[in-house]
Amino acid sequence: MNTAVVIVGIDMWEQYTSLLVHSIRAIEPSVGVYVVDAGSSTPYPEVEGVNIIHQKTRSYAEAINLAANKAFEDGADWILSMNNDVSCLGKFSHIIDMLKPDSIYARQIIEENNFTWFGNWIVLIPREVWEKVGQFDPDYLVCGFEDADYSMRAINLGVHTKAIELPFIHHWVSPRWAIPGYPETREQNIQRFTAKYGWRPGMNLQVTHD
Repeated sequence: MNTAVVIVGIDMWEQYTSLLVHSIRAIEPSVGVYVVDAGSSTPYPEVEGVNIIHQKTRSYAEAINLAANKAFEDGADWILSMNNDVSCLGKFSHIIDMLKPDSIYARQIIEENNFTWFGNWIVLIPREVWEKVGQFDPDYLVCGFEDADYSMRAINLGVHTKAIELPFIHHWVSPRWAIPGYPETREQNIQRFTAKYGWRPGMNLQVTHD
C-alpha cells in the first residue's frame, strides 16, 4: 500500500516539525511526506523529497484537505494525518498494510451520545473512504469538532471509526485554548455541528482509547 503522511503545523519547525519529518524519512523512506505550513511567522524551509505547502488556512480541516488531496492525486492509497507536535517512535507501514481500507483508524477514540469519533491529532484514512465521505468541513474554524463531523458523516455512510495502535506520541505543546478567541470559536463550531446533526457535542465526551 502507498501511504502518505500529512503534517499540519504553524511555527515550531526546529522544535518539532523538522524532527518529525526527518524521523519519518529515516524510519519509513518509502512513505511520502506532505507538510502544510498553515501560517508560520517564519516560513518552513524546503526539504528535499518532502512536499511543503505554504498556505495560511482558516482551519485545521482546510489544511488537511490541501495536503490530502495532493497526496491522493499523487497516487497515495492512505493518508496518515497528524499534528506537528508529534514524535514517530518506529515503523508503521507494516501495520497499515494489514488493514482493510473500509474504515477510519485513529489512536484517540472518543465516545459521546452513543457515537464514536476520532481525535484529529492522528488519523488514518484510506482513499476509498476519502472518496466516499469527502473532505473535512473547512468551516469548523481553527480546530475543534471537524473530527466529530467527519466521523458522523462517515457513520451515516456505513463507515466506522476504529482504534489502532501506532508508534507515535503527541506532546500537546500547542493547546488550542491558548489561541485568542478560541472559546468563542469552539462555541461556533459546536453550534455548526448541532445544526447539522441535531445534538450538541462536548457535553459528556469520554476518551476510550489514546
